[in-house]
Amino acid sequence: MFIGTTNPGKVAEMASLLAPLGIALHPVALDVAETQDTFEGNATEKALAYANHTGGITVSEDSGLLIPILNGLPGPWSARFADLDLERRHVIPSGTPREEMDVLNNARVIEMLRDVEQPRRAAMFQVVLVVASPGEVLFRASAQCHGWIADAPRGANGFGYDPIFVGQDTFGKTFAELDSVRKNLRSHRKRVLDELFVWASQHGRGL
Repeated sequence: MFIGTTNPGKVAEMASLLAPLGIALHPVALDVAETQDTFEGNATEKALAYANHTGGITVSEDSGLLIPILNGLPGPWSARFADLDLERRHVIPSGTPREEMDVLNNARVIEMLRDVEQPRRAAMFQVVLVVASPGEVLFRASAQCHGWIADAPRGANGFGYDPIFVGQDTFGKTFAELDSVRKNLRSHRKRVLDELFVWASQHGRGL
């Protein structure tokens, strides 16, 4: 199965979840503009573009962090939240490398929540996964993982917003303080991949 993403963290996480089932991922890098304002729109756009590029069955996803008190931000702008013009909801690319951008994104969230106390720091990771063949969407599913935002980044594992996201079942630890096995057991990606496996077995699709 091809996986369309330029994010090495997502590839590693999904590969570790799929490996026990003998499903190999073949990453494909393609610069697809995310022009939609929803995860579903972006995931669909990317899956179709990658499938047309590879000529085969391709999985792509869009995911991010939703914080209710921030009106759903960072939302579909999660990957480049530090570059987002909040008034126009438009990203102004800075060219900052991904790892540096993760740090800046986390810092912006922490600053925007500086005077917000619990339980108003609630947050949710959401992922929308789409499988496509050239010109056709074959499967679509979404999953969530609930928790809240920590007061400061903690932990050295994971990627993205993991250092500031505390899961509702992580006993106060951020996702970045969990090892990959424990994180994957409760990951939103694990949940959406479970749905992918059910669909694949029902439709006889070889992955």
